[in-house]
Amino acid sequence: MATNDNLREVERMREMLYGKAKPEPTVAAKPIATLDRKSGQVDVTDEIVGIFTKPVVERAVKDLQPALVTVIEQTTTDLAKETGKELQDGLDKALAEQKKSAAETLTTLQTDINKQVADLGQLAHQVRPIEVRTERNTVQLKGVNHAKFENLLKIVGARLPVFMVGPAGTGKTAGAEKVAQALGLDFWAMSVGSQTSKADIFGYKDAQGNYHGTAFRQAYENGGIFLLDEADAGNANVLVGLNAALSNGYVFFPDKQIKMHDNFRMIATANTFGNGASRQYVGRNQLDAATLDRFVVLTWDIDSQIEEALATGSFGKRWLKVVRAVRNQAIDELELRAVVSPRATLRGSVLLDSGLDFTDVLEVALIANMPEAERAILRTTAQAAWDLTSEAAPKRKYTKKAPEVTLDLDALKNVYDGDDDGVDGF
Repeated sequence: MATNDNLREVERMREMLYGKAKPEPTVAAKPIATLDRKSGQVDVTDEIVGIFTKPVVERAVKDLQPALVTVIEQTTTDLAKETGKELQDGLDKALAEQKKSAAETLTTLQTDINKQVADLGQLAHQVRPIEVRTERNTVQLKGVNHAKFENLLKIVGARLPVFMVGPAGTGKTAGAEKVAQALGLDFWAMSVGSQTSKADIFGYKDAQGNYHGTAFRQAYENGGIFLLDEADAGNANVLVGLNAALSNGYVFFPDKQIKMHDNFRMIATANTFGNGASRQYVGRNQLDAATLDRFVVLTWDIDSQIEEALATGSFGKRWLKVVRAVRNQAIDELELRAVVSPRATLRGSVLLDSGLDFTDVLEVALIANMPEAERAILRTTAQAAWDLTSEAAPKRKYTKKAPEVTLDLDALKNVYDGDDDGVDGF
C-alpha cells in the first residue's frame, strides 16, 4: 500500500499552498482531500481542482485568444457577406419588380397619351377655323363643321337658293343657322307639312283688313336667311308660290308688293330629293320640277366627324360603335324602314353618362323605333359591338396645323351676279 506516500504527497501540496509554516487554525480546517484507508484512494476537493485548473485554463485562453479572434472575425465576415448577398439579392429583386411595374405603367400611360394625342390631332384636323369676309364685317367660325359646310357657305354667299338633302338628324338646320351667323344675317325658319297653306308662307289679312306677316315676309323684305324646313313634306302646290319670289325678285303679298331685299337668302331642307316617298320617309311628297329647278341641290349625309364629336362622355366612343353597327345592319343589310341618325349617338352618350344601364339605353335610344321582328337580332349585334375591347390608338399623326379657310364672299358673288339686283338667272 502507498498510504504513507499519499500522505506525504498531500503534505507537500499543503506546503506548496501555505508554505512550510503551518498556520494557526482559528477554526476547524477544511480538508482539501480525503483518504480511503482501505483502497488508498485520495479524493481531492473542488477547491483544489479549481486551484490547479485555473492557471491552465487562463494560459489556454491566452494561447487560444488570437485563434478565437480570427475565427470570430472570419465567421463575422462570412456572415456579413452572406447577409449582404441576401440583402443585395432582395434589393435587386425588389428593384427589378419596381422597374417592371414602372415600365408597365409607363407603357399604359404612353398608350393612353398616344391615343389622346391622336384624338386631339384628329379633332384639330376637324376643327379648323373658317374666316368669312363680307362687305360688312369679318367673322371667324370655330368648332366642328360638317364636311359640306364650306360648300353651303359658298353657295349661299353667292346668293343662290340651296336645297339641302340628307337623312334626319344630320345637322341641316344647324348648318343653315351657322351660315347666317357667318354672313351676319338674321335667321328665320319655318317647318312645312301637308297642311301648310299659302297664308302660312305669305301671310294674310283678317276681317278688319289687318295684315299678319310671316317669317318669310320678314326675311324677304328686311333681309336674312329663310329656312324652309322639311320642304318635301309640304304641299307641292303651295310651294309653287315660291317660284315667283325666287325668279322675279318681288312678291305680291296680301297687303302690297314687296321687292326682295339684297340680303335675302333661302335654304330649303329635305330628306328626299323631292321625288316622293321612300322606304324611310313615307310621308314625303313629290315636288314640282319648276320649284326644284330654282335650287342648287346639296347632298348633306351623315358626317362621321360630326357624329364622333357628338359621342361625348365616358362611354361615347364605345356607344358610337354600337350605333354604327346597328345602322349598318338595319339600313344596309336588312333594309329596314328605320332611321339611325346621329341623334341616337348623342342621346345614348348622354344617357349612359347619366348612369342608365346599357340595355336600357339600347332600348330607349336605338331599338324602340325598329320593327319588332328584327329587334332581337339587332340587340345581339349591339351587344357584340358593346363588348368589343377598346381599339388601339390610331396611328394617324397630324404634324401640321390645319389650314385656315378664308372665303371672300363678295368676290364670289360677282362670279354669279352680273347686275345689281342680285337675282340674275332665276
